[in-house]
Amino acid sequence: MNRKRKDDWFSGDDWNIDDIFNNLDGEFQRIRKQMDNLMKDSFEGNVSDKNVKNPFVFGFSVKTDSDGFPVFEEFGNTRMNRFGKKGEKPTVDTRREPLTDINETEKQVAITVELPGVNKEDIDINVTEEKVEVNVKTESRKYFKSIDLTSQVVTKSSKATYKNGILDLVLTKKETDRPKGTKVKVD
Repeated sequence: MNRKRKDDWFSGDDWNIDDIFNNLDGEFQRIRKQMDNLMKDSFEGNVSDKNVKNPFVFGFSVKTDSDGFPVFEEFGNTRMNRFGKKGEKPTVDTRREPLTDINETEKQVAITVELPGVNKEDIDINVTEEKVEVNVKTESRKYFKSIDLTSQVVTKSSKATYKNGILDLVLTKKETDRPKGTKVKVD
């Protein structure tokens, strides 16, 4: 198969079900290797800044998109450059990237962000027509998530609630300029 990106499984018409499972196994092996290396480095004290004692947080979620294809999302504060040099150490940010779920309907975008251990007063949310940024900076917790939206939203329509470590954000989509038509029945 000829692909532009290694992880772009479904581009073009030349993929099949065997490719999905072969790549899925490779993704799990890559993630396991990264986690093993992180644990080894943390036990040996090989972190980028030895004076900072931050936890290593790394994980991923798998869900299906509207077409039924799997979508992987990594979260945490640890990043590994997939195309970096062999033996390159992962970078550890003092901010954690929280687990996030995005659900869209015809008129709204609903975003759920896990932010355990913070007060609602510590949550800073910035919404533009095309992007949402969630930022938390406290003495004990730092979270940051930037979400590119697939649809433009009305920024003043944003409503956020926070309860038990879960931030729920609901945005109203902008009306599109697409002409509204009439469905025609085919005889």
